[in-house]
Amino acid sequence: MTQDGPSVAAIVLAAGSSSRTYPMHKLLAPDATGLPMIARTLRAVTASRASPLTVVLGHRAAEIRTAALTDRQAGCTPRFVTAPDHACGLSRTLAAGVRAASAHPGVAGALVCLGDMPLIGTALIDRMIETFLAHPDRPGVMPMHDGRRGNPILWSRALFPALLALTGDQGARHLLHRHETTMLQVAAGPEIAADFDTPARLADFARCFTDG
Repeated sequence: MTQDGPSVAAIVLAAGSSSRTYPMHKLLAPDATGLPMIARTLRAVTASRASPLTVVLGHRAAEIRTAALTDRQAGCTPRFVTAPDHACGLSRTLAAGVRAASAHPGVAGALVCLGDMPLIGTALIDRMIETFLAHPDRPGVMPMHDGRRGNPILWSRALFPALLALTGDQGARHLLHRHETTMLQVAAGPEIAADFDTPARLADFARCFTDG
């Protein structure tokens, strides 16, 4: 969704190998309506204020891209980029998304979303963006539930260089720990910790969204 003034980009990370759910790739798994998980995740993001939207691909990139485009209700078509070094860890996938967001000078920050967290709703995304844009001098925004942080995380553009410099498979965990005392917080529900990365959890996902 476009808007006047500074914007917050969305980066959806969808490059992992999904080894814990082999042979099924979790992002291709259907919900109760038949919609693939990656498309369900993107439905909420495309309906939000986030702009532009980038999906970072890697393992089984062509299949994930096709699945991501199956939702006729999606608010916009995302830009797809492939992280050539995605096998080196989550940090490289994140860096590919941050580089894409950095190319837009009007972007004040980036909301980093995980492709396997389809329960995250548009309302939470918009609330995080609104909170950040009201206080753009802060390092970002994190959602909280029962005193614990979760995903997605919104990062200020000021931290893009630090995000690009990350290495390994830990993502931005250490960077978040360094800045968490000054990060803005938004109250959220248990969905901020609900991922689907085991066969049992995929069975749970297959029963989600029975109302469409």
